[in-house]
Amino acid sequence: MAAIGAIRKHGVLLMIIIGIALLSFLVGDFNKLQTMFSDKNTMLKVDGKKMDQEYRVQLEQNLSLWKIRNQKTTLEEAENYQVHEETYTKMLDRKTLEIQLEKMGIVFTTEIIDEITAEMIASLKTQNPSRELMSLVQYLAQNGGMEQAISIITNIEEFKDREDAREIYNAYKAVQNEVVTQKMRIAYLLLAYHSQHFSNNMLKQIAAVNNTALTKFITINPSAPVFNNIKAAATEKELKEYFKNNIKRYTVKKDARDLDVAVFNVIPSPNDLKTIEDSVRSKFNRLTVATSLVDFNVVEMEGVIDSVYLSKAEINEYYKIDTLTKMVFNRPVGTYIEPYNYQGAFWLFGKTYGSKVAPDSVQVAFLVVDYKTTENQNSNRTKEQAKTIADSLEKTMKSGNANVFTLTKSYLGGRQAQDSLIWISERSVQKSLYDSFMSTNIGGYYIQDAPNAYVVFQVISKTAPIEKRQFVLYSKEIKPSEATIKTFKNQANDLRATCTTADQLVQEANKRGIQMIQGKDITSMMASINNVNNIREGISWAFMPKTEKDNVSDVFNFESKMFYVVAVRNIKEKGTPDFEDVKDVVEAQVLQEKRLAMIAQSVKDQLAKGITIEQLAQNYQITVTDSARLAFTADTYSNRQIENSAIGKIFNLTPGKADVVTGTQFIYAVQIYQTYPPVAASANFMIEKMVATSILFNERDRNRSLELITSNIKDKYDILDQRYLFYAK
Repeated sequence: MAAIGAIRKHGVLLMIIIGIALLSFLVGDFNKLQTMFSDKNTMLKVDGKKMDQEYRVQLEQNLSLWKIRNQKTTLEEAENYQVHEETYTKMLDRKTLEIQLEKMGIVFTTEIIDEITAEMIASLKTQNPSRELMSLVQYLAQNGGMEQAISIITNIEEFKDREDAREIYNAYKAVQNEVVTQKMRIAYLLLAYHSQHFSNNMLKQIAAVNNTALTKFITINPSAPVFNNIKAAATEKELKEYFKNNIKRYTVKKDARDLDVAVFNVIPSPNDLKTIEDSVRSKFNRLTVATSLVDFNVVEMEGVIDSVYLSKAEINEYYKIDTLTKMVFNRPVGTYIEPYNYQGAFWLFGKTYGSKVAPDSVQVAFLVVDYKTTENQNSNRTKEQAKTIADSLEKTMKSGNANVFTLTKSYLGGRQAQDSLIWISERSVQKSLYDSFMSTNIGGYYIQDAPNAYVVFQVISKTAPIEKRQFVLYSKEIKPSEATIKTFKNQANDLRATCTTADQLVQEANKRGIQMIQGKDITSMMASINNVNNIREGISWAFMPKTEKDNVSDVFNFESKMFYVVAVRNIKEKGTPDFEDVKDVVEAQVLQEKRLAMIAQSVKDQLAKGITIEQLAQNYQITVTDSARLAFTADTYSNRQIENSAIGKIFNLTPGKADVVTGTQFIYAVQIYQTYPPVAASANFMIEKMVATSILFNERDRNRSLELITSNIKDKYDILDQRYLFYAK
């Protein structure tokens, strides 16, 4: 009872304590639920569908395809950014096509995609192969021939989970996506193209205004030096009015930032340079007194000496150092290569120690007799059976009863007969195998005991003997010391400590002579600003939810090669911007238009004084286009590159009188000789329909037409693009 009394006595306090504990429990669960249902960690979302995993998969596929098409193993920052943007654009294009086609009653089901894929692969054996897939096949054929390459693509799903085939499989899936999307694009365009309907009233109007005119004109570029003295000005009121009337022009399509970045490129100090050079010359001196190269490498822990002989061409190809070839070949064997600084990047020194005259490469043909192992489960032969067959094949070929090209296709390792011929250089295979080829006479045979197979080689030919040399080359990278790196880091930290705003960062950096770069309209997946690379981490920081306008980052460190500090000058969110955010852009546009009008008025005044178009052309050093027939409904290409915005004005000019009209970018001084009224409307408006179709679909570039048609559709999507989280730590 006493206990109950104590509880009652402190009941209010206990209820508060229990309430706080319960609230803590609920808040914890609420935060978990909030994480589940919020978009805080969502990277990409389109119309309510989270697409993070789909984006990552397609990005990996596109990266693999990019590497293969550009023959690279790694990509630069700019290339990574480009692949990110391509992946994003392709995903939105595909989504747009899927939605629009579904509205038309067409769904690209799994079965349809499988049919497209089968057709794509089957095309490889036709006269008109898939262009997208053929580039991948040709890459594979470099190592195994066309037949084997096509075989790999045909059975590509067997390689899905093989780590050594990941790049090839991913590249193939990227190609498949390209081909399927292209089929969707064609289907959409055909449906849109053939379902068009133009009213008779509109077609009659096209026929009624389809005038033509015979003209003489010049095109004046307002950027020409002769107009440098013409300046325009605009008031704040004019700018705001222009912004109000053209507000859609300034709509922000994608979140962006304007950034100021203080950059500290870490370079070796003079003391570093002297220390490095001293260490190189000291090591070189030890080389000159060493009893042997082998002993020197052991003492200096340089590893095994490369015993390969290289020709002049091979040295140029592998080292890409012009002076090295001369140092190796223009001196007697045994000469030391004195230390020299190569382009401020590293020091080099070494020694030549061998020479021979031998073929540069050898051509061989081969048969493959494989056997069953844990890595090769498809063969039915034992190793002993394979050896017996290989010996038998060699004996048969030596007897002259057969050769590599006439033997059963089973022994060609998946290649066609014409693909069994390959050229081999000394550095492309194991030295022991190359030496075996060199010691085998032309027409002779050599059997290699390779992993999973015996390979019967026939030496077909060898290149003419040339001089090749052996040499060792040691290098020392020229890089800053830890002390120098620390000095730069301290300078960056000191700058950061004095700044809390973007203006302060710029002022302090300028005061201290620190490099500043300014980036405008930087998007979240970029990694460089104004050709300064490796700023991805700072750009990602600028897009984090807690980062606000005028914030200054902590010091970022890129591999101790560069330190940098970022300030957010401006935040541009997707949608309609405030006037102040785009004032500079508006002002540039207004001044351009006013200046265009001022130049046009100047030209018009000259014409009013009796100056001819020919005289204007001579004064401005431009060409007169005479007797040019223009058509009111034709496009820019057909109208001698005159902008469409100027064509309507030209057809309102009085014939016989020279006058001036302006386009968007250029000014035109024009004289109409004669106008010709439109002919009667064509039967069933066939010509008018062609004109309308050309205007709508842009026959010269259907893909561009599709982009224009679907751009407004994509703008209506609810797209959450937080791909900066891709790099978030």
